[in-house]
Amino acid sequence: MDKSNLTLELPNFEGPLDLLLHLIQSQKIDIYDIPIAQITSQYLEYLRQMQSLNLQIAGEYFVMSSTLLRIKSQYLLPQNDFVDDIQPDEDPRDELVQQLVQYSVFKKISAYFKERNEEVPITVAKEASVSTTAKVQLLPKGQITAQELATTFTMVLHRLKLQQPDTASIRVAETPINEMMDFLHGQLKRKRQVSFFACADKMQNISDVIGLFLATLELCKKQLIQITQAREFGDLNLERIDTNGK
Repeated sequence: MDKSNLTLELPNFEGPLDLLLHLIQSQKIDIYDIPIAQITSQYLEYLRQMQSLNLQIAGEYFVMSSTLLRIKSQYLLPQNDFVDDIQPDEDPRDELVQQLVQYSVFKKISAYFKERNEEVPITVAKEASVSTTAKVQLLPKGQITAQELATTFTMVLHRLKLQQPDTASIRVAETPINEMMDFLHGQLKRKRQVSFFACADKMQNISDVIGLFLATLELCKKQLIQITQAREFGDLNLERIDTNGK
């Protein structure tokens, strides 16, 4: 290809590497074997055309031109023919080639993501919805309601003087429910029936009481215990349900 007949269009390049890659790809040049003299001349011709159009040229373009001229000058230096067994020097184009290869890869990745962004509709992350098939197991009919359980738990807090003041700030450590379920299993193993208030009196802090209450609900949900209440706002009687039914 005659470089004097080279016609350059002036698209908006993103930098000197983008311009070099355009020159190489448009002429189907092997990126690993760049004819440095030809590319340097074409690159400088591009800068001259930009200057003739009074376009502002970023300083990085001139830095690249100096790099190309340095590499070209290294090829023009005479070789020492009087010394045998000279170790071949590194190709002065290697660093530039590596930069072009990396830039080419990232440019392809950027184009891919841009295409995907235009094709794929916008998606927004959303928390998982509650399954419509999941059913809440109600407490045994005719024994105690959820509201009565909540009211009784409030009475426990008053009884143990664990109600938080409006202006207080406390830090509650979580007590594993499984630990409290094991505690209730142990109590019901010795006795068929136990008092919730009596169990709560053995707790050391509010987190233990909360864990005990949640463990009670969990055992009732699994139909391992039966909860009864003799009077409104009174104590809860926890009774073990054996595998054979009662």
